[in-house]
Amino acid sequence: MLLVEGIRKKLLTQRRDLFRQVAQTEEELLWFQSDIESEVEERGQDESMVRLLDRLDGRAKAEIEAIDRALLKLWTEQCGRCERCGKGIPQSRLEAVPAAPMCLTCEQAGENQATLRK
Repeated sequence: MLLVEGIRKKLLTQRRDLFRQVAQTEEELLWFQSDIESEVEERGQDESMVRLLDRLDGRAKAEIEAIDRALLKLWTEQCGRCERCGKGIPQSRLEAVPAAPMCLTCEQAGENQATLRK
């Protein structure tokens, strides 16, 4: 039970930190937007902000979703089970990557398949 509580705390901390990063970036973008000197600069800044927000939102959203899935697994007592093969995920992996959905073997196999498809 101690391992599960430690993982839960790490996941909640990671989730909170991601939301803080998003909020901070949004604040910086608002400041960036208010410091406009010309219409040409404004268009360039707007395009840069859109690209940045697209990358940020996608990455942050994916990480938050992974954390939420891991938290759900904790509450449904599925913590530590690989989503692909169903085997146990080693404690050392869960300590290093608390939101890990798969064991290292399955994750590497998925990465290898993705690489071959390219």
